Amino acid sequence: MDTQPIENFYRTLDGALSSRWSESHLREVAELNAPSGLLGKNEWILRADYSMTVGRWFIEGLVDLGRYARNTQNIGYLFREISQRLQEMDPQAPRDELNQIARRLTSFAWRDIKARRGAGRERIDDALRNAVWFKNDPVQRCYLCGYKFCPQARDLFLRRTKDQVEPHKLVDFTRPRGVKSRHLRVELDHVIPVAEGGTTDEDNLKLACGWCNNVKSSLWSVYDAKAWSIGVIDHPSLGVISVPQPFWTLRVVATRARCEAPVGCGARLTGHELFAAPRNIAGALTPTNLMVVCREHDPWAGHRLVSPRLLPGRK
Repeated sequence: MDTQPIENFYRTLDGALSSRWSESHLREVAELNAPSGLLGKNEWILRADYSMTVGRWFIEGLVDLGRYARNTQNIGYLFREISQRLQEMDPQAPRDELNQIARRLTSFAWRDIKARRGAGRERIDDALRNAVWFKNDPVQRCYLCGYKFCPQARDLFLRRTKDQVEPHKLVDFTRPRGVKSRHLRVELDHVIPVAEGGTTDEDNLKLACGWCNNVKSSLWSVYDAKAWSIGVIDHPSLGVISVPQPFWTLRVVATRARCEAPVGCGARLTGHELFAAPRNIAGALTPTNLMVVCREHDPWAGHRLVSPRLLPGRK
C-alpha cells in the first residue's frame, strides 16, 4: 500500500472539516481523487452509482424534466431545448457534435419523461401473480437477498389464506427482516420501476421479500442513503457495533449476488440466502468494508440474530 497519497488525502480532508461551508477549502477537497484501494473491493459499485447520479443531475440541470412530464410537448421540443442549452454552454463547439450529444441526452431524458407521464401502477391480477410465482419453481426466493419464503408467506401471496406471518423474535441486525409482519411477506417488485418506464408484466416483475422491497423503494444508488450508520447497538457478544444503512447492504448483496469467501464458494442468490459481513472484522459495515457471504462462510454466524429491542430507535 502506498501510504503517502492516503496521508495527503486525509490531511486535506482534516483541514476542510471545520470549514465545510467555505468555498476555498471545498475546492481543495474537490481536487482530490480517492487513493487506490480506499474504496475497497466495492469500488466498482460506488463509482457506477456516482456516475449515474451525476448523469441524471446534469440533464435535470439543463432542462427541468418535471415540466415536460406535466405538459404534452413532444420529443422535438425537448431536443431543441437541450441543443440550445448545450450551445449556450459552449458557443464555439461544432454544431454537428452538439447535435449528436443532444440526441443522446434527449433519448436518455425522454424515457424518463414518458415514464413520469404514464406513472401509475397497473393492477396485478391473480393470473399474473401466479405466473410470476410458479415461474420461479421449484424454490421461490427473494431475488434481492435470496431469502427463502415460508409456506405461510406463499399461501398469503397466492391468496389461499389471510393469516399474516408472525414477526420474528430475533432478527439479523444488519438486515432486520422480521421486525414487522410485512417484512416476511412475498411481494412483487418492478425491476425497472414504473416511474422509470417499467412495465407491469411477467418479464419485469420479481419476487421480493417485504423487507427488501420496502428498503429498495425508489432508491437506486448508495448515495441516496445517508453517508453514516443508522446508529449503534450494544451487541450481546460483539460489543458495541454500528448498524449499517439498510440500503447499503441491499445494494451490495443484490448486485454482487454471490458469496465472496476467499476460499472460493459457489453460493449464488438463485439458490442461497446471502448476508452482509465486514471484510475487516474490526471495522464498521460501510459500503467500502462490506462483503457478501453465505451462511456457511459467515464470520458472524451465531452472532447475527438479536432481539429487535436492541436495534437503534427501538425500546
